[in-house]
Amino acid sequence: MTTHQRFFFCVATGLILGCSDVGGPGPAGGGAPILGTPSSGGGTPGFGTPTGGASGAPGSVGSAQPSDTVPGLTADNPGGTWTAIPDTSGPKGPPGAAGASGGPRGPAGTGGASGGGSTAGTPVTCAPGVTGVVVTDCGYPYASSNPLTSVEFNESEVLRAVRPSISTSGGVVSLLYNDEHAMTLGVRQVVVTGGTGAGTTAYPVSAMSKNPDSVLDPQTGTNILTGDESGLDPSLRPLWPVLYITDTTNDPSNRAGDWQMGGRPINPNAVYGTWKPAVRTVDKTASPPKVSITPDADPAKNNWDFILNDPVPSGIKNEGWSAEVRWGVIFQSGHTYRLQVIVHDGDQNQVGGDCGEACIVFCPGNTAQPPGSGCPSGTLSCGEGLDENGGFLGCPEGESCVNGCCTTLTCPSGSAPCGQIGAKGEITACPSEGQSCVSGCCISQTLIP
Repeated sequence: MTTHQRFFFCVATGLILGCSDVGGPGPAGGGAPILGTPSSGGGTPGFGTPTGGASGAPGSVGSAQPSDTVPGLTADNPGGTWTAIPDTSGPKGPPGAAGASGGPRGPAGTGGASGGGSTAGTPVTCAPGVTGVVVTDCGYPYASSNPLTSVEFNESEVLRAVRPSISTSGGVVSLLYNDEHAMTLGVRQVVVTGGTGAGTTAYPVSAMSKNPDSVLDPQTGTNILTGDESGLDPSLRPLWPVLYITDTTNDPSNRAGDWQMGGRPINPNAVYGTWKPAVRTVDKTASPPKVSITPDADPAKNNWDFILNDPVPSGIKNEGWSAEVRWGVIFQSGHTYRLQVIVHDGDQNQVGGDCGEACIVFCPGNTAQPPGSGCPSGTLSCGEGLDENGGFLGCPEGESCVNGCCTTLTCPSGSAPCGQIGAKGEITACPSEGQSCVSGCCISQTLIP
């Protein structure tokens, strides 16, 4: 499937919220309207500190919270209500107006079911104490000095529904995938041809032992960020299901945690239904090297059978293969979160990779965890609203506040940490021109549009 689409939809849960669109007027003198000024982050631990891989591999991202610590990651229903992601594949509206003091024009407005576009709107904010979900346009692609903002997501329709939910001891974000091929769970093998680095390397991807199947803390193949052995598609997106989170409490326009902004990905804690791995081939006889992704054969169709007593929303499309993916996160009471999920389908035949994204704004209300809880043992909590005066609580010297926890960041050799990692959660750019901030690390790989 190659449908290009963008999302604009509002859903009420209890009392609720407003709607959000993008592409409106840029801030005075200030650049693209969907970016705004990056503000302090925090609120969700859970990507895991990047670690060295086997035989000195350049580094990888880790998982979210352990599955045995968060109710709802196992087969029990995490609660909450599924929110269907609408197919708004109509033509996009015109670009937004320029900022009052000369800021650049905003990105194109979102498409509608009948092709109508919108260029104005107010970022979503949360009402105090109210829990709610709003499916919103991710705001991409648009041209900027950051090449990642121009990347097309041509398979977003495979993302059918989302459901963030909370309990007294944690939060769960669930995603429903459905397509004409099984979801790609990760790269099981990298084949390098030509040059001195030729060879084949295997990486573990959790296999299905029955159909449908389920696995906790799934192995997602190579999570390496750079070089021949990376687990990224030709557009530098993770080839395994990932979640990105931005705390937008103080700035509803903040997108600092998105993939396009160099956010740190959160690996899934559980997957149900059907899935399959893929092989990444790097042909170094070409200049630049040619990267191709070949998914394995599909398992048998499972339709909407996940082994779960977890009914899907009525009216959403079934194309034969489905999966439910869950992440364990931390949500702070009274905060507003922007959640971005990215998955790859099982038919990687488009230039740059077949990939879908969806974004929602989640308001935990007053039932989330108390501030300061949930970080791994031996690490400190940090982020907005946690200091004694309700302001931003920073980290000790040498550590960065990432997703609500103080972390010592490591990146592949020669790659500096970047993204929303400053002392107050502000954006840290890459030091060298020509580098892109990908998954929290500066890399110089050539992006294939």
